[in-house]
Amino acid sequence: MTTMIVNIPEKEKSFFLALFKKFHLKSKVLSTDDKEDIWFAKMIDEAEREGGEVSEQEILKLLKRNGAKI
Repeated sequence: MTTMIVNIPEKEKSFFLALFKKFHLKSKVLSTDDKEDIWFAKMIDEAEREGGEVSEQEILKLLKRNGAKI
């Protein structure tokens, strides 16, 4: 099974959900917290691959820039 994340305009949400249902595809709408968790995990993975560390200040700065309320 393959997982895809699709960004769609809010006004077309119902159309795409109906389309997924028609083709018997499982769908899930991610909450803001889910999106932040995915983004944070991605940031950690990138830092580990580079063999370095990311400071707490840099993480907080990027979270705020991406709309997280801290």
